[in-house]
Amino acid sequence: MKCSNCGHDNREGARFCQSCGAVLAAQRPAGPGVARLTTKPLHPSAPPAPSSTPLPATRPLPEVSVAFAPLPEGALLHNGRYEVVEVRNSGERLNVYLVEDTTPVRLCPNCRTESTNTEERFCSSCGADLSAVGPLHLRYLVQESADEQAFATEALLLGMHLEHTGLLLPHTTFLETPYGPRRGYLVMLEFLPTLATSLSAPQELNQVLEWGVTLAQALGYLHRHQVMLRQASLQHIAMEGNKARWVHLSMAYVIPSASRPEAVGYSAQDVRGLAAALFYLATGQPQYTPQIALPEPVANLFAQALGTPQGVVDAATFAAALEAALQGLRRPAGVTLLVGYRTDVGQERSLNEDSLLTITITPTYRSVGMPTGLFVVADGMGGHEAGDVASRLAVQTIAQRAVSEVLAPAAAGESPPAARQWLTAATQAANQAVYDHRRAAGTDMGDTLVMALFAGDSATIANAGDSRAYLLKQDGIARITTDHSLVERLVATGQITPEEAANHPQKNVIYRVIGDKPRIEADLFERRLALGEALLLCSDGLSGMVPSDQIWHIWHTSTSPQDACDRLVEAANQAGGEDNITVVIVQVAR
Repeated sequence: MKCSNCGHDNREGARFCQSCGAVLAAQRPAGPGVARLTTKPLHPSAPPAPSSTPLPATRPLPEVSVAFAPLPEGALLHNGRYEVVEVRNSGERLNVYLVEDTTPVRLCPNCRTESTNTEERFCSSCGADLSAVGPLHLRYLVQESADEQAFATEALLLGMHLEHTGLLLPHTTFLETPYGPRRGYLVMLEFLPTLATSLSAPQELNQVLEWGVTLAQALGYLHRHQVMLRQASLQHIAMEGNKARWVHLSMAYVIPSASRPEAVGYSAQDVRGLAAALFYLATGQPQYTPQIALPEPVANLFAQALGTPQGVVDAATFAAALEAALQGLRRPAGVTLLVGYRTDVGQERSLNEDSLLTITITPTYRSVGMPTGLFVVADGMGGHEAGDVASRLAVQTIAQRAVSEVLAPAAAGESPPAARQWLTAATQAANQAVYDHRRAAGTDMGDTLVMALFAGDSATIANAGDSRAYLLKQDGIARITTDHSLVERLVATGQITPEEAANHPQKNVIYRVIGDKPRIEADLFERRLALGEALLLCSDGLSGMVPSDQIWHIWHTSTSPQDACDRLVEAANQAGGEDNITVVIVQVAR
């Protein structure tokens, strides 16, 4: 391909002149995805490409046998192209080597395209300047199989010249006969990326959706080329930083022309497999269930892909739905936090030792409000001049930190602090304040604590003791926290039933209390609330007197969170009011 600018003869397929960097007039249309990082693969049946430079001969092997034994270090493969540096693994049917490419290449610093021509001044793929780029001898991992057809699928895919950012294809394949029967070889990257199976779940939802968009678009690209994966699962997803790519494509299937009208079922199976993998990464649940709280657009796309027999047939449609859901999360319509609270001394106590805190700030820009809120319930213990002081100290300490570390950044339009770390530090600060005062006063004061930090519709909850958090949904109530109490342990170990725990003589014995020891560890939970759902925080003066199903019914039939709090306190008093009663309800609304 002759350059019209300088007259240099460039190799076929070059998009930029290797001599002057000019754009070549005649060039192939750029395909989807990024530039290929590999040299053109050789099909197993293709003869090796001629070379003007003689390649070193394969070294003879001493005392060779026809058995499938690993090659020694220094052996040459692919007509001298690769030299064995190390035997990484060996087996009866498969060996793995670390090899070094004997042909030096230059890697483009911009697009990572390889070039074996040391005279090229500009990258033929992107036009980047290569004058300062030195030659390298790249290293790869090579799988050697006793079955010459072992890598036929990979060879077929490489021969199709597939290019997409969501695909990670091997470097090349070839056949060779070092001794004995002919063997199959697969050349891969030296450092293979981490598989999605190694990720903890749940992952951050925005990140999962970003991965899903790339993977679904890659599926659509494969389907357009009549390639089906058949096993679209976590084992076939590679993670490279914030990117996800399909890998280990030996399970792929290229549909013959005669069978393509019936290929719809395969494509639907691929999309369903991807949806199941994304659902696990987003929720931590191995099986789809509609009960998991997810933002409505995300919940809808999983319901369509996994909750119906037909699923989503088209990968491009699924990619578009993922992208729309992601954009909705990045540019939310805004939410409002409706808050109700009430505390009462009850029917049998003369002093209210409970304390509570509710603080919110809702900066609204361009009609989008993203509230930040902190809500705390502390149940004091230790009697007059002890329990009430402990709960007050805990709440005051947390409030002071919240003003400077939560509200001030929110007012300035800055991101809120990392919720789990902040709640852990705030709990420890409250514990230290109560512990120091307890030692100075010589009392046995302490308090339980449950609090929630909201960022929009996402809540992170911390608790220590038997003050509780519940999730109130349109179809029922779900307890979030676990009491740090003796009877809760007895129930967990099966020694007593939940019904027996309600009337157990030691039901008030708490083994984790704010101020009891120099350090404390709070349990942490994360929940994302859908519109209309609410978080309820309460002391045991409510949860110990009013059954959870009655709590839900009162909330569900109330006109507002404040109305619900008033009615819940009234219900606890009507049931006996044996302890102080404190309740906070935070409901998500548009």
